Amino acid sequence: MLEGAVMEYVKWFIGIVSVMFIAVVVVYMFKLNEVNSFQQDVNYQIERYGGLTEEAKIALNDRAKKAYGGCIVESLEDNAPCLFAADRADDSVKSSGFFIREYRTEDGQDVYYDRGDEQARYGTTIQYVLTRQIGDINGKSFFKPSVIGMSASRVRGADSE
Repeated sequence: MLEGAVMEYVKWFIGIVSVMFIAVVVVYMFKLNEVNSFQQDVNYQIERYGGLTEEAKIALNDRAKKAYGGCIVESLEDNAPCLFAADRADDSVKSSGFFIREYRTEDGQDVYYDRGDEQARYGTTIQYVLTRQIGDINGKSFFKPSVIGMSASRVRGADSE
């Protein structure tokens, strides 16, 4: 009789742990899917502003705060601060975990590139890396999926280089 009770407890324990594991996996898959939808936002802003200019980063930061509950971060380090000083000063703004960086290929090497306010000419290919920190244990993120994206500037006129 006692052996039957132990077996019943073990079955319940295994069942509950399995359900919790499946729930955690589902939540992380939703977070991972948000990387793809944010990548679409990044492509749109790159096309609109001619690269990852300061204006594009501001628009992406506003979108991240509205849709994903936090600001974009300034580095890949764990618990990195928000990209913009106004967000760092506001304690109510949390990090969304998104980090984005433009890069170029020079002499066969990928080099990070800060565009500033310089807009790319119409049709210029713009490459970027989008990373999101998912999961946190004792201040260290344990899952950082990255997406390498490519878009093109759609800016015409006097502002283009």
